Amino acid sequence: MQKSISILLPTYNCTCVALVRALQAQCVAAGIDFEILVADDASTDKSCIVTNRAIEALEGVRYIVRNVNVGRSAIRNFLVNEASKEWLLFIDGDLSLDNPQFIRNYLDADGDVIVGGLKIGGDENVWKSNLRYRYERASEEQINAINRAKRPYQHLSTNFMVRKTLTGDHPYNTNFKRYGYEDVLLGKDFQRKKLKVRHIDNPVLFDSFEPNDVFIAKTEESLRTLYHFKSELNGYSKLLAMAEKINRLHCAGAVSFLYKLTNKPIKRQLQSNNPSVFLFNIYKLMYYCTLPIK
Repeated sequence: MQKSISILLPTYNCTCVALVRALQAQCVAAGIDFEILVADDASTDKSCIVTNRAIEALEGVRYIVRNVNVGRSAIRNFLVNEASKEWLLFIDGDLSLDNPQFIRNYLDADGDVIVGGLKIGGDENVWKSNLRYRYERASEEQINAINRAKRPYQHLSTNFMVRKTLTGDHPYNTNFKRYGYEDVLLGKDFQRKKLKVRHIDNPVLFDSFEPNDVFIAKTEESLRTLYHFKSELNGYSKLLAMAEKINRLHCAGAVSFLYKLTNKPIKRQLQSNNPSVFLFNIYKLMYYCTLPIK
């Protein structure tokens, strides 16, 4: 029996018309029972809402605009409760689709949870001075299907499908109010439930990147989330493991002192036209080690 799918797209200050049109066209072509639910989490950029209204004309698509921002976890749980199909396919609304077999590949795959992955796109000549672009490019090999399968419960952030009966009504922990790591805790919950996770080569495209200063601020916010939930996320973060090793060696104070001396020139470098991914990774570790005293 062919799968029925609810495609769940949360959006915030981004347009998703091209993505939704591509997904809807593939679902119609496959002849499946589907719905696409798009929930705007009270975007402050109202032009995005106006633009996204175009998807309301598409068969099988529902666009829901929320008046109060509830955050990344709660908006996804809202979509889960609105969904009516057997399978839930989670995709972030700011991504793109250049994969003509995307829906078909999910229909043909087996598993309790099926993870399709991410492909980094964008013109290098356009994005070569962008820190996020360089960071994602440097990490791209780590997120191919083979390497994802080595740690199957740790790659659920942007593109995966799960049976609705296995998620419960609130799969995402709503204590995660800020940016980052809500997907990591979801993976931990899937592991606790012993769900079978299958990783396949079925990516969505990430091809638009925020400015360097915005990416640094988002990273700092995610590190504060990591620190706040360090007990829950123990064993699921390489950076957390490194920071704990530094603490065991009684070097946290020295790292914090080094951060005070170097954070301003490092941030200037990271916001330059030639940002260093190596320095960015060093900056993340130093910033995390300062959080107990911030």
